[in-house]
Amino acid sequence: MIQPIRTVHRRAFVALGFVLPAILVVGLAAPHPRPATRENAASDEASNYAATKSDKLWRKHAIQAEFRHNSGDSQEIDVVVKVSQQLNEPDLLLYWAGSEPQGNALPQRALLLGAFRIDQVFTLPQNVAQSGYLVLYSNAHQVVVDAAPVEKLP
Repeated sequence: MIQPIRTVHRRAFVALGFVLPAILVVGLAAPHPRPATRENAASDEASNYAATKSDKLWRKHAIQAEFRHNSGDSQEIDVVVKVSQQLNEPDLLLYWAGSEPQGNALPQRALLLGAFRIDQVFTLPQNVAQSGYLVLYSNAHQVVVDAAPVEKLP
């Protein structure tokens, strides 16, 4: 009575011994889509961009922000953040907020732009207001590292 069930189990495990490695190999060999991030802003061809640079935008650190918009698509605004010295805060995130951060807390409707890396291009959402704040936030320490008021976007 148990013998037929044992035979089915043995055959199932032998089949899994071949099927599971085959699935693993196919999954590793399949092309994976990469997120569209533009890492190096210096190598970006910016011939059709209008740029606005600001050196004194940030309050606590010497950070330069460059706002650019594509002349072909006036809705899209890119931000390039350049740091002259290394920031010693772990796990930095860049946010766009409509209101000024109070203390160490992020504003209620802050929009995450991405993980902060030097010379990375961040794209602002299309529905942002013409003024707001860029907020540099340390997720590990749960504190606002720095904030930059932006009066008018290009």
